[in-house]
Amino acid sequence: MQLRAIERVLREQHRVELTLADNAIDAMIAVGALTPDLVIMDILMPGLDGIEACRRIKSNPATRDTQIVLASAMLTPELQRAARHAGARRTVAKPVDLGELLGETLVAPAPLAEPEPAATIRGADLLVEMLAAAGVEVVFGLPGGAISPVHDALLDSKIRTVTTRHESGAMFAATGYARATGSIAVVAVTSGPGVLNALTGLASAWCDGLPVLLLVGEVPRGLQGKGVLQDGSAHGLRIVEMARHITKLAAEVPRPSALPHVLRRALTTATSGRPGPVLLTLPFDVSAGLIARPRESGTLITRNHVAPEVLDEVTALLRDAQRPLLLVGSGVRGDGAPALLRTLAEHLSCPVATTSKGKGVFPESHPLALGVLGLAGHRSAKRYIEAGVDVVVAIGTSLGDIATDGFPPQLQAARALIHVDVDAHQIGKSYAPSHAIIASAAELLTGLLARGVDPRAGKATLRALAGGVERQVLAPSTVAERIASHDAVIELQDVLPSDTIYVIDCGEHFMFATHYLEIDLPDAFVAMSGLGSMGQSLGAAIGSQLAFPGRTVAAILGDGCFAMNAFEIATAVAERMPLRIFVFNDERLGMVENGHRTLFGRTPEFPTAPLDVCAVARGLGATALCVDHAGELAKARDVLRNEPGPVVVEIRIDPDIKLPRRERVSAMAMPTAPTVTAATASRRPPDP
Repeated sequence: MQLRAIERVLREQHRVELTLADNAIDAMIAVGALTPDLVIMDILMPGLDGIEACRRIKSNPATRDTQIVLASAMLTPELQRAARHAGARRTVAKPVDLGELLGETLVAPAPLAEPEPAATIRGADLLVEMLAAAGVEVVFGLPGGAISPVHDALLDSKIRTVTTRHESGAMFAATGYARATGSIAVVAVTSGPGVLNALTGLASAWCDGLPVLLLVGEVPRGLQGKGVLQDGSAHGLRIVEMARHITKLAAEVPRPSALPHVLRRALTTATSGRPGPVLLTLPFDVSAGLIARPRESGTLITRNHVAPEVLDEVTALLRDAQRPLLLVGSGVRGDGAPALLRTLAEHLSCPVATTSKGKGVFPESHPLALGVLGLAGHRSAKRYIEAGVDVVVAIGTSLGDIATDGFPPQLQAARALIHVDVDAHQIGKSYAPSHAIIASAAELLTGLLARGVDPRAGKATLRALAGGVERQVLAPSTVAERIASHDAVIELQDVLPSDTIYVIDCGEHFMFATHYLEIDLPDAFVAMSGLGSMGQSLGAAIGSQLAFPGRTVAAILGDGCFAMNAFEIATAVAERMPLRIFVFNDERLGMVENGHRTLFGRTPEFPTAPLDVCAVARGLGATALCVDHAGELAKARDVLRNEPGPVVVEIRIDPDIKLPRRERVSAMAMPTAPTVTAATASRRPPDP
């Protein structure tokens, strides 16, 4: 309360804007966004301390002229020397005399005539302008009263608005768009049930590390806490508090004048480091209120630095390894990293395996490709690690359950396990790396290539290591009017263009798509398995199609997933998108039933019938086909290639044909109680 009072007095009586940050990272972002005249920062803070934050601010060309004062209640000569070396103007003991510091920094202006009022702009209009300036081209969402100023402002913008049929569809569309482009995606929803419906998609973006900005309309500040409908403020549903667990930043914009600065902070937070979602709630009086257009400049850029000696070590380990492995995840997709990965693998003749989510970042037709190691992986990858590996370099993967298919111990390689990720939280969770490197894939690969490529060596020194993807061979279905899932996957890839983007949902179909699709392009396989939410593929396919309007986008999902979000087909129809949607229909929640049967030796029935997929699709305006025999997809080639709108293909699959795999779910079973024999029973003490 005292800080807020100081902030108000400074602004009203001395024309000084005071911005508060409670940690060094937020302070650096604010400095880059606001370019303040003076920064007062505590030296001793958890995480990143004030001296290191000062050094980073001073090393950034855009913020190097910022005056920084470092404060501490335990000021020592050593701290003072370190602060001066980091670039601080001076150090002070706490408590800080703010008036003294401002007097030294700012010259109080002489009394002047009242200045002419600055031109004002509605908050929502400025917000939309800033989104356009940041490169945003599309906003997904649903309208509602509290968010209506933003939708009204979008009418005057070139930004495209895509109205989905449900808020979860809007969030999944945004995650698909962010995943396809690498750029921030924006969703605008209303308060109360609007934002609550979006939370699953928000959590999906959080788990998969995707930059999504969720704008939430909120009731006016003057009505908060008075029992008005859909109050999501700190006095109502506490939406910001809910979202903090699944976002990099969640905040309510406190007043109209703060809107542009909080928005810049949110955009920077979403896209820096490991990308992730951010949420801003916009009270109606903030988005509808008038504010003076601020002059803004400055950016904050943070980069990781890999020590040269570490790169030398990793290079030497890879060169000397007898059975090395490059294991790569979806963190290798951006910034030209796939091309760097291929060059490094070829020069070192090093086999490459991918995680399920990283499928395609290394071309699966390449001789050094081992295919997928994770869930639904290939025999070639599993056989290679089971034979022993001495050096593993894991790049852009969490090395989690899905990525490794149950944490095989062989990945804890004999000589070295080098784990590389831009997010330090991902390192060391499941394995003990010999080298923990916090860096992007592109930074690491560029550093290795600078050391690992010797033009004089040519190809003569390359190792001859086994590669090539080996897939399971399964028999076709013998059931009337049913087709085996693997045959369907192979057929649909045969009839679609070679650059098709495949968006895979969660279920048994995920296993077959991951295993049997042959993907050579780094952006052609979209599987958001971080959260594993059913029904996300239709929204994600819409986002992918918007990102790449000239390419075919195919969603592969089960009948259970279709039932959850089928109405997003109407969105695709309204937006005239030529999506190709393949519904693998076994008339049940197949993966759940299989898991129950593994755990308990029996299963309840979880049917999805009655569900007429084709009738639903036609009712939503799409072209619909039904396939229940091998070879029928080939006959539909012309429709699948030429129909201008969405096409839904129901594929009636044989549920009894399963892909052999390690049953992950069996590891979750509680140990059974030991059988009590007569001998052991006789030794038990009598009951009291």
